[in-house]
Amino acid sequence: MFGNRRSHWVAIGLLLSASMASLWLRPLLPVDETRYLSVAWEMWQKGDFILPTLNGDPYTHKPPLLFWLIHAEWAVLGVNAYAPRLISLVCALVSLPLVSNLAANLWPERPVIRDYTPLILASFMCWLVYSTTLMFDVLLGVFVLAAIAAGVRASLSGRIAWFAVCGTLLGAGLLTKGPVILLSTLPVLLLMPWWRRSENRLPLGRWYAGLALAVVTGAAIMLAWVYPAILRGGPTFSHELIWKQTAGRIAESFAHAHPWYWYLMLLPLLLFPWGVLVWEKAWRGRLWRDPGERFCVAWFGVSLIAFSLVSGKQVHYLIPTLPAIALWLAARYADRPITRVSQVSLGGISILAGLALLFTPEWCELSGVEEVCTSSPRLGALLPLAIGFILLRARPDAAPRMAWIAITSGALFLGLLMNFVTIFRLQDVQPLAQRIKALQDQDIKVVNVDKYHDQYQFAGRLEKPLLEIREPTLDSWAAEHPEACLIFYVHSTDNPLAEIASEVYPYRGKQALMITAEDWLAYKRRSKPPIQMTHQD
Repeated sequence: MFGNRRSHWVAIGLLLSASMASLWLRPLLPVDETRYLSVAWEMWQKGDFILPTLNGDPYTHKPPLLFWLIHAEWAVLGVNAYAPRLISLVCALVSLPLVSNLAANLWPERPVIRDYTPLILASFMCWLVYSTTLMFDVLLGVFVLAAIAAGVRASLSGRIAWFAVCGTLLGAGLLTKGPVILLSTLPVLLLMPWWRRSENRLPLGRWYAGLALAVVTGAAIMLAWVYPAILRGGPTFSHELIWKQTAGRIAESFAHAHPWYWYLMLLPLLLFPWGVLVWEKAWRGRLWRDPGERFCVAWFGVSLIAFSLVSGKQVHYLIPTLPAIALWLAARYADRPITRVSQVSLGGISILAGLALLFTPEWCELSGVEEVCTSSPRLGALLPLAIGFILLRARPDAAPRMAWIAITSGALFLGLLMNFVTIFRLQDVQPLAQRIKALQDQDIKVVNVDKYHDQYQFAGRLEKPLLEIREPTLDSWAAEHPEACLIFYVHSTDNPLAEIASEVYPYRGKQALMITAEDWLAYKRRSKPPIQMTHQD
């Protein structure tokens, strides 16, 4: 049923079905997706494709390549929210032949690894999820994968052209997410003498000289944008971009700080559904048996250590290293049987996931958020349940076993989308954003009383920055602008502040209240108890 190149079609089917379901069932989610699209919208609106801006101010958190790709789509298809969400899907699809080619170079005598590595990569739950989002990680992942693949070709041929290709791809990765690409690529490339094949006699001096050329090429490509951006952004932009967003994140994260062992705790989630098979081989014997497996350990293992030492951590930071695990798993399992214990474990996990989705409404009721979950369909629970029973009954040495394991991830992802469709609808910021646009068109000032993440700019096609004012200065400003509208965020409509709200919108499990400045001041004058408000994350 599944074998040889048919596994590639299963991988493509997983990615396409997940992406189409995501487009259909969920809106753009705040704050990341809405923010990145809003930054692209502001650049597009101003016609400035050098300096990204966030609500009118220079945006230093990310380089502009993703925004440029969005602009290219808009130039062809017009401004829309759908085409940009397909960028990660295209990158995920491009990664399939890249990782297959890398497997062919590492194990030329075992073509079965080349056949099954794309299937394993496409079915990692994290890869599948982020392939359906408008974020940087899968885009960065394709440049990491391509740069390392070019480095492997350079180690085999010694040709300077492959080092130049590697450097160009490093430069594209730098323009995608900054120097973080070096944490995913340089460790494995620097360790080439440890993982190269015995027939590879490339002199080490030539290898490291070529690698230095690649890094310099990548840095030059990055500087071609950084220099004009700094000229436009000024000293503050320069300091934020060069120091706070690089050294600051490494030494002392101002966001997403976690202890060094945080990634180790999340590896089961990161490697789902293949984690059981990783642990089975890892504890039974050595992590590497040939140069190809040493390559995988050097890539994922050293990168994992490097990312663990960085202060700021997120699950998706390790997305670009997942091809290493896919290669390692294919080398261990593509042409070898799976133990009955692992097979039962995989089937049991899928069944448990299905049961969890089946009883989601009851859990929501116990947790006090039944109004969010009870209207969600339970049909999505049937998918992982069915796959779990198939895994339990499949022959461990049968050809379809790898495909059924992979489909487990897709079934669970589709089940999650179907079961939580109501929650996704409550994340839609477009109604509020369109209301803000209508008020701004009437020259009414609108104020976000909290940190603003640019979540409304694109959703409402706003042409003016949204004012952001914090509590200490709000009263004096409101007294000067009584006609203005203020947006507050509270946990529920039971908050006394909701009584004077002219409009209420759901926002990320909270409530966004729209209140006129005049009503706010009158309420404060007669309100004695302190007003409890919440803050956005």
